[in-house]
Amino acid sequence: MLLISDKRVNYASKLLGLQCLFIATTFVLPLIVADDPSNFSWLVGFLVFLPASYGALIYLYCRTAITGSPLKSTDFLHALPLLICYSLNYDILLSPEKALSFVQMPETTLIRHSITKIVFYGQALFYSVLLLRMLSRYQAQAKQTLSSYNPDIFRWLWSLVAFTVSIWTLKVAFYFLNLSSAVNTLADLLLVLMVYFIAIIQWRNPSLFHIKQLTEQLEQQEPPQAQEPSRGLLDLEMRSNILQLVQEQVKKEALYRNSELTLSTLAEKVGVSVHQLSETLNQYGGKNFNQFINEYRVAEVCQRLDQKSEQKLIDLAMDAGFSSKSSFNAIFKKVTGRTPSQYRCQ
Repeated sequence: MLLISDKRVNYASKLLGLQCLFIATTFVLPLIVADDPSNFSWLVGFLVFLPASYGALIYLYCRTAITGSPLKSTDFLHALPLLICYSLNYDILLSPEKALSFVQMPETTLIRHSITKIVFYGQALFYSVLLLRMLSRYQAQAKQTLSSYNPDIFRWLWSLVAFTVSIWTLKVAFYFLNLSSAVNTLADLLLVLMVYFIAIIQWRNPSLFHIKQLTEQLEQQEPPQAQEPSRGLLDLEMRSNILQLVQEQVKKEALYRNSELTLSTLAEKVGVSVHQLSETLNQYGGKNFNQFINEYRVAEVCQRLDQKSEQKLIDLAMDAGFSSKSSFNAIFKKVTGRTPSQYRCQ
């Protein structure tokens, strides 16, 4: 309810709130079954198939958390696994007695129940693969085109994916390999820990997972057929000239101090195409755009510290173009081999 009603939280948080609600509601199922006969028996048919929506909700949450974009009309296709389960078992939805019998029976041989099982567990595998591909793509895109973003974004989301895959692996192993009920209980505990832990973080820091410039950069990408081959089309002399021009421009105008600097905006300032700049940095300079710009930022902070600056480290970092304390600390140590505090002391 906090995630859904709090005005501070973003669109992704409301999706996460819905996910929490579904999971909490699902855990009511064993209580209803144990209390047979119950006034809530009519809910059993709806609750037993509700986990078929978990994969889609986590996928949509991760996507909207990173890009900040709302759902599209085509996203309702992600409700198909749940709708298929409901459609194949409409009789269970309409009859509390049949629903209770269904959840209490050890196994079934009906074809529609077998199809339900395939859809129910298959969606978990399908969305796990989608999640892995999506996060890998967005992370690579951020590294290639954005000069600054909070690396904690992807640490949290990769942790979420790891939890999701682990939970469904335990569920599938329990169901198909007839393992101890302790395996199923462990999966349920991981599910509760995962969602509510992430939910609390999202509630306290709604912008934690959002990369403001990423959506814009994805929209500006040229279609695959327009991209240059991996070996590049520029000769060594051309790459050298472009790199020298970029270095002069970045240093002279201190462009790195802009925390929202992107590959496309730098390419526009220098007067080359996005692909020419990307190819030059990657294949001639030996680093991606993110690394290239952050080295200038670290160099400026080091210079200020060498001059015995009394400013706070976080103020030096922000002046140099870093967008967060965590990204500054991580990048500074990666470049210099020391933390900012250690560098200042030494």
